[in-house]
Amino acid sequence: MTTLALIALLASPDAGSAPRVFAWNVPDVLTVVPVGGTLEARGLPLKIYAARSKQDLDTLILHYAQRFVDAGFYLPMKDLGPIPGLKLPRVVALDVEAKISYLVYGWPEPDGTTTLILGAADLGARAQRGSGTVPAFPGATGVTHFKLEYAEAVTFTAKATEAEVIDFYRAVLPSGGWKEREPGVFVKGGRAIRVLAKPEKAKGVLSVVVLEQADEQQLGLPAKQP
Repeated sequence: MTTLALIALLASPDAGSAPRVFAWNVPDVLTVVPVGGTLEARGLPLKIYAARSKQDLDTLILHYAQRFVDAGFYLPMKDLGPIPGLKLPRVVALDVEAKISYLVYGWPEPDGTTTLILGAADLGARAQRGSGTVPAFPGATGVTHFKLEYAEAVTFTAKATEAEVIDFYRAVLPSGGWKEREPGVFVKGGRAIRVLAKPEKAKGVLSVVVLEQADEQQLGLPAKQP
């Protein structure tokens, strides 16, 4: 199983719809059971669920891909491919706002049902503070670097506008060979850096996530807030 495969679940598979909590709500569910007790891998607390559904695997994978998109999560196209070594279809998503990563994969059973493995990770539990590939905005607070399975990210808050943050990256990234393709998106050698910003009006700051990942067409992007 891969880096993001077996990771901390913040809500039970059929939990209610609290803000920013993704409820699994397995379609045509037969059983849902936790796998093990408290687990840990690479510093992350793990809680894994195995579910059995009457629906076929392809339908379930597409179902969760669409649900992740509808929730406004990042869903890299390449992560719809098989898990290396297992050849099992999967879908991986990242909630950049809550810093939670999700994974669904499974396999068909001889009786026509499907077994699913469901997981989610609170990436803040494995925060790597310090320098990373992508620099933070000068004067930023709460700077946290993450190294994910398919991306690197830096998150921070700043007393600045989205335009000022993008102007900063517009000034510094070209020295590393990055070219701006569109506002807030910089590309180089098959990689892309995306600057995602959301005002936190109650706190008077801008919450920013900067993702560096493969330059592929996205199935879904977090909607920009006015």
